[in-house]
Amino acid sequence: MKTKIVLTITVIGMLYAAWAIPDIIIRQEDLPIIIGSWARFDQQIGDFEWMPFDSMRTWWDLTVYPNDNIARVKLLDPDQGIYPAPDTFPNAEVAELDTLGSGDVTWSYMSRTNLYLYIQGIDFSTGGFRFLGNYQPDYKVYTTPMNDGAGWNTAWSWQCDIGIGWPYQASEQHQKVVVAKGKVKVPFSGNHFWPCLVIRDYMTFSDNFGTMDMRWIYEWVVPGRFSGANGVAAAQSINGGAQNFMIVDNFFKLNTLFIPGWDLRCPDFVNTTIWPDTNYLGPFIVKTTITDSTGIGADSLFYRINSGPFLGTGHDSVVADDYFYTIPVVAQPCTLGYLLWAEDSFSVANAIDIWNTDPICAPESTYYKFITSTAVDEYGNMIVPQVFMTCEPNPFTENLRIKFQIPNVKYQMNAQSQMSIAIYDASGRVVKQFNNLTVQPFNQVVWSGSDQNGRPVPAGVYFVHLTTGSESMVKPVTLVR
Repeated sequence: MKTKIVLTITVIGMLYAAWAIPDIIIRQEDLPIIIGSWARFDQQIGDFEWMPFDSMRTWWDLTVYPNDNIARVKLLDPDQGIYPAPDTFPNAEVAELDTLGSGDVTWSYMSRTNLYLYIQGIDFSTGGFRFLGNYQPDYKVYTTPMNDGAGWNTAWSWQCDIGIGWPYQASEQHQKVVVAKGKVKVPFSGNHFWPCLVIRDYMTFSDNFGTMDMRWIYEWVVPGRFSGANGVAAAQSINGGAQNFMIVDNFFKLNTLFIPGWDLRCPDFVNTTIWPDTNYLGPFIVKTTITDSTGIGADSLFYRINSGPFLGTGHDSVVADDYFYTIPVVAQPCTLGYLLWAEDSFSVANAIDIWNTDPICAPESTYYKFITSTAVDEYGNMIVPQVFMTCEPNPFTENLRIKFQIPNVKYQMNAQSQMSIAIYDASGRVVKQFNNLTVQPFNQVVWSGSDQNGRPVPAGVYFVHLTTGSESMVKPVTLVR
C-alpha cells in the first residue's frame, strides 16, 4: 500500500471574553488521552428537524432529540490495532475505536502536544475494502487552549492502492470556529448543565469515486470530559445543507462515560435560601448545602443589582456541608439576583473547569431574583420606619443580642403592649418567641440558640421577626455550632 499525503493548516485567531463566573477555556489537560476510557453515545436512526442553531443562545438541553442507535468509543493502546496500522503510526499515544450505529468500525490513532490534539491517521473498512490513511503531518482536531472565538482551518489529502487498478484518492477540509459558550445537558449529565464551548465546522470531502460531501457540523465540547476526538454531542447537516440547517442527518449525545481515576460529577446544591420580595434593604444571608464525592474545592455567590454586572463574594462560614454567604446592604430599592457556584476538589487540583451553578442553568436561563422596596403611604410618600433593630454578632455561636429602638415616644406608648419578637427557622416554623416586651429607650433581648423548651436548635439560617402595633422588621441571622 502506498500513501501520499498533503496537509496544510492555518490558525486564524483567538478571542477572549470575560465573564463573572470563570471563563470557559479548554486546555491541554482537559483532553486526557487515558487508555481504558470509554463512552457510549445515543445516535438517531433517521433524519429529524430541529430549530436552527442560534449562536446567541447560552444553554442547550440536548436530551430532547430522538435516539434509537448506539455509537461507542473506546481508547486503547495503539498496539491493539490491526496490523499494519499500529506500525504505520509509530508516534500515536492512543488508538480510538469508534463503532457507529450503522455497524461501521473506525480506528483513529491519536497524539497530543501543548497546542493541538492530533489524529495521525485512520484505519477503517467499508464496502469490502480496507482503507488505511496516514495524515502526516498530522490532522489537527482541537487547538488548545480553546475558548470562545478561537478558530482554525485544516485540510488533508491521501491516496492508496486498493487493488482495483488505480489508487483511491480523497481530500477533506474543515473550517472550525468556536461560535458560542454556555452550558449543555446530555443524558449522562443528569440534571446538570455542563460548561461548554460550541464549535461550528464547515466540512467538505471528495474522492475519485465521485463522492462529494459539503456539511455543517455543530459540536459541544466540555472541559475535563473526553472520550476521544469527540465532544459530548454533535449535530451534522444533510449533504449540501446550509449553515442554519433544520434537517439533521447525524446526531450524537453522550449517554455513558468512564475515565479511570476521574471524578466526572459536578457539585450538588440543595436547600438554598430563596429570598422573597421584601421591604428590607439588607444584608441578606444566603445558605446552601453543597456536596460532592471528592469535596468542594472552590465556591462563591454571585449577585447583581438590577441589570448591573455580577459581583462575587466568598462564603462567610461553613458548617458541615452548609455554606453561608452575605449579600451586602443595598443603598436603595432594587431588584437583586443571585446564584451559587462551586467546583469540586478534583477539578481544582487538576486545573479543570468542571463546575456547577445553582439554579442548574443560571445565569444563562434563570437565577434567584427578588425585589427590595420601602413602604409608601396612600399619597406615594415614603414611610420612614419607626423601628430600628440590630442583631449581633452575626453569625453567632452562643448568644445573639437583639437590640431595638422606637424613637417616637407617643408611638412607644401605643405599641408597647403589642411588641414581640419571633425567631423562625428556614422552613418558616417558629422556634422561639419573646412576647409582651417592655419598651425602654434602648431595648435588648438575648437569644441563646434554643427553642421554646430550652433545647438547642441546629446550626443554620434563622429569621428574627420584630412586631409592633403596626410595623414589623425581619433580619436573617446565622447560627454556627
